[in-house]
Amino acid sequence: MDVLTDVLNTVHLHSAVHFCTELTTPWGIRVPAQNDLAIFYVMTRGSCYLEVDGYKSPVSLAGGDLLMLSHGDAHVLRDRLDSPIVPLEELVKACPKCDGHRSFQHGGGGSLTAMVAGHFIFENQTSKPFLSTLPPLIHIHGEQGQVVPWLDTTLKWMAAETNSKNPGAQIMASRLTDMLFIQILRAHIAEHAGECDGKAGWLRAMADPHLGKAFELIHEQPNHPWTVAELASQVNMSRTAFSMRFAQLAGVPPLAYVTKWRMLKAGDILRQGQATISEVATYVGYESEASFSKAFKREMGVAPGTYRREGQNGAIGVL
Repeated sequence: MDVLTDVLNTVHLHSAVHFCTELTTPWGIRVPAQNDLAIFYVMTRGSCYLEVDGYKSPVSLAGGDLLMLSHGDAHVLRDRLDSPIVPLEELVKACPKCDGHRSFQHGGGGSLTAMVAGHFIFENQTSKPFLSTLPPLIHIHGEQGQVVPWLDTTLKWMAAETNSKNPGAQIMASRLTDMLFIQILRAHIAEHAGECDGKAGWLRAMADPHLGKAFELIHEQPNHPWTVAELASQVNMSRTAFSMRFAQLAGVPPLAYVTKWRMLKAGDILRQGQATISEVATYVGYESEASFSKAFKREMGVAPGTYRREGQNGAIGVL
């Protein structure tokens, strides 16, 4: 089982992209917190500083760099640390022709910085705790001032499909969004492989050779009555070593992760509205509807039936 594919199929990823934002020195933009989005920037020309609320030091971005704010934290982008700042809302109001796919210009007319700006939306509300363990800031460095080839190709293709009226353009754009998100996570894993001080979470744990196999088993068989001892045996580790390493890297004990994943899958099936609660309970490994309903309400805060009705009525959607 490809764990990352399984996660993306369950959280239902969507995106919006704004191409060729042009900024001339001096310039500065304050972007408010957007807790329901993962915001990304690709520097195609020039350089700037990113200042994120809650971070002590600014991040220097150069041509070719990609940066994703996984939790949509409030931040400032500007060419110099002393440049004046304008709220993003004011710039949008001053640009009535700007829409979801157009760019806007801002600045004092000096040297040019250009970037691609966009965001990812995770439709499934149950995914919020799951995705909260992503690194809050992912910074992928370019290659000698150039955007890495895989990113450049994907963005150009997304631009073409987003603005296309050809049949299938919407599904093409959706699949490309998945590709971009996967590539960002892959690049992050590759760039930080072997580090011991990263933030705990499923992404970090999944990259571990032993734990990665355990993740595959859990995702392949969410209805299996997993125990810590069985998972440890499957990956050739002692029960104690496996349990400690899983908690250290994933941030939760093994069986807590099993429960969280089961509830995420259950929530996704409930939103679709085609299976009974009893069928959902069986799919995620519960022998009775009552025990499943108790576990679901404990994890999600509402009963399965309530969750399904709210999802069908549109009350549960974007995170």
